[in-house]
Amino acid sequence: MTPDPLLDIRGLDVDYRISRRETLRAVRGVDLDVHAAETVGLVGESGSGKSTIGRAVLGLTPVSSGSIRFDGQEIAGLGGRRRARLARDLQVVFQDPLSSLNPSLKVGDLLQEPLRVVRRVSRSEAAATVGDLLERVSLPRDAADRYPGAFSGGQRQRIAIARALSIDARLIVCDESVSALDVSTQASILALLKRLQRELGVAYLFVSHDIAVVRHISRRIVVLYKGAVMERGRTADVVDRPYHPYTRTLLDAIPVPDPRAQRERRARRLAARGAAPVAATTATGCPFASRCAFVDDACRTRTPLPIAIADRTVACHLYDPASGHPRATGSTGDAADPLARLAAPR
Repeated sequence: MTPDPLLDIRGLDVDYRISRRETLRAVRGVDLDVHAAETVGLVGESGSGKSTIGRAVLGLTPVSSGSIRFDGQEIAGLGGRRRARLARDLQVVFQDPLSSLNPSLKVGDLLQEPLRVVRRVSRSEAAATVGDLLERVSLPRDAADRYPGAFSGGQRQRIAIARALSIDARLIVCDESVSALDVSTQASILALLKRLQRELGVAYLFVSHDIAVVRHISRRIVVLYKGAVMERGRTADVVDRPYHPYTRTLLDAIPVPDPRAQRERRARRLAARGAAPVAATTATGCPFASRCAFVDDACRTRTPLPIAIADRTVACHLYDPASGHPRATGSTGDAADPLARLAAPR
């Protein structure tokens, strides 16, 4: 029997009122779940609504409708002391750790604060724990005596991770937590997150615009565009055989060493070029219709429903809802590239 998810999001809508008559829908009916000791990647371009979902989970953004359950407890709209009690289990690591680390406090004090406030341990016990936390994230114990500004971006991110772990968080929302780092530092932080997951069983909701990064850390992936889920499934399946044209667009942005393959990817990216995703005031048709090379009248007028295909779902009119087969071929297409057997791009 499959255990209940640690985080379970159902039908999540997040709206922003921009005038008396207009409401901006940043997130549209999103379903998402994360199990204990699992990493789920939430990927999409800037403006896709992925960070809004993370903020809604953390209680930083109000939810318009839908459900967010953590360990079986409804937390959407939770406030005051009840929300504060969640702090021990639910933490966040932001893109820029320097903005979330008080520059006037030494690292030791930054790590002691949640221990004393949330776990209510004594000052001496908190001080003794700091060194162990720093070593756990591969920083020297004497880092406790220095200020955040004395560290590199990667080291500051390790401090932010140590602070999230200081109160035994069960789920950490990683919101673009490696996007500001160089490639080698990104790799070291991803390796650290994986090791901590193995050692502590912590779960991650990993939010990123970079599918190349997400594929290296997540077990499952959710592809988001204009606040709606385009595709979801096991990361290896989605990356190796994308079913949604938007997923293909994200993958085509990853450089490859083969010049011919790179030219093909560039041609597909140009076909899908357009304005960056912006939340819409209306939800008619497919959110990706204006940029899709396969667009037809149905895409412009009817919002696609999620279609189950094997162990994943895709929201796209290219597939038959009953069989899951591409409409243009009546078969599942080329095993290596399901989109290749569809009608030629318009």
